[in-house]
Amino acid sequence: MQAWVRGGTTALIVLLLAVLGVTMADRSSTLPSAVQAAAGAPVGLLTDSGQRPNVVFVMTDDMREDDLHWMPHTRRLLADRGMDLSDAISPHPLCCPARAELVSGQYAQNNGVQHNKGPFGGFQALDPTQEISSWFTKAGYRTGFVGKFLNGYTDADVRPSGWDHWDALSAGVYDYFDFAFDNDGDPERYRDSYVTDVIAERTNATIRDFARDDDPFLVYSWHLAPHYRINGNGRPVPPPASPRDRGRFAAAVPPSFRNPSFNERAVLDQPRPFRNRRMADPELVTTEHRARLRALQSVDRAVESLVETLREVGELNDTVIVFTSDNGYSLGEHRFVGKNVLTDEALQVPLLVRGPGIGRGTTSDLPVTLVDLPATFTALAGVKPGWTLDGASFLPTLRGQDQPFRDATLVQTGDDGGDGWAYRGLRTSRFLYGVNGADGFLYDALRDPHQLINRFDDPGYLVIRAMLEERRTQLLGCTGTTCNPTFGPLPDPT
Repeated sequence: MQAWVRGGTTALIVLLLAVLGVTMADRSSTLPSAVQAAAGAPVGLLTDSGQRPNVVFVMTDDMREDDLHWMPHTRRLLADRGMDLSDAISPHPLCCPARAELVSGQYAQNNGVQHNKGPFGGFQALDPTQEISSWFTKAGYRTGFVGKFLNGYTDADVRPSGWDHWDALSAGVYDYFDFAFDNDGDPERYRDSYVTDVIAERTNATIRDFARDDDPFLVYSWHLAPHYRINGNGRPVPPPASPRDRGRFAAAVPPSFRNPSFNERAVLDQPRPFRNRRMADPELVTTEHRARLRALQSVDRAVESLVETLREVGELNDTVIVFTSDNGYSLGEHRFVGKNVLTDEALQVPLLVRGPGIGRGTTSDLPVTLVDLPATFTALAGVKPGWTLDGASFLPTLRGQDQPFRDATLVQTGDDGGDGWAYRGLRTSRFLYGVNGADGFLYDALRDPHQLINRFDDPGYLVIRAMLEERRTQLLGCTGTTCNPTFGPLPDPT
């Protein structure tokens, strides 16, 4: 059917309903989905039982994409029974900005959280009323949050709006063994318990409680692992293991050791975070890698217990389960250990989605980001956003449909001083480009997949750099649909 015929038919139905004095909101549940979309009513995913789906969102902290290799339960229960989005990234690869994106659906220039601390960072930089959970509550969902929230949050802070059950870590957030949960305003302290196990228990209890009602639910379950621990002296140390996992992975070799960028020798052409940096200590990197793997084993079991809990309460077939990390993590690539840099290791995150209508064992290389998750959640649930979302729903991809998508993604890092910004740039299927003042980088994934050569000042890339800069400039202040453009192809370097 021609597009003008479809449009005319939809317009005619809308006009007839208006003449009859019937609003689209009153009739949206009985109209074809194309008409609902044309009228502005959200179109969600219905499960086989005809219900709106539950959404359970599990997130780790600082997990690399390749860490999934050591999480067999998560791979078996989510990847093998759902979709693996293999090109997913955290476009602002640092804890607090990434988490702010996931509760607001907006980039940092719109939600205000550019860093973990400072005047433009931490929980205090986020408007606590700007939480997408409030839309789900208004739409008849029960909503619950369990685990690590934004950096700096304590039980003395204002409770974010929209959550029926609020159970964020509120003290000892980075301790692993001595911590407290908000517990809906009645803090509960734990000593000598392992935080991942407790998050799993409290998540499962929340789901059992919500499952007693007929209403669908949205649950965020955000883990601390494998983030480093802050010891009693305030120093970061490798994450401790649950007692049952101590001693495991004693021979594990960091995957970064196989990357030519590990302890890269020629770094003078690289951007400032990598220039003149000392070599990473292979022994310390190995110690941290093994500790991170041990810490992730409890998360792996938590995923298994979550799936079993959903099965026990009869909700598994009606639930979309999403698993990801707030950012990736460098283990000595470019001599760097950590995050908040724009390289593949810090940007790339695992993203697995299992649920009704999602093909088992499927994969997609759609270039999705964490900012797209809130838009996808609202699309899944048929929830109408209360403000402009910067991400794009990838629900059609989850359904196995072809989907047009942006060809350039805004990526950025923040600072705890100045104007709150560090490197800001964009990522395409071939190029990664960023600028911070006079300093910049341009990587060509086709010619240099390990990002060893910075092409920022390469004469053969001058035209490409100019075009990337023009596109970057357009994205820096983007909001809504302007964050998801299709610019068109770039030329080859000369």
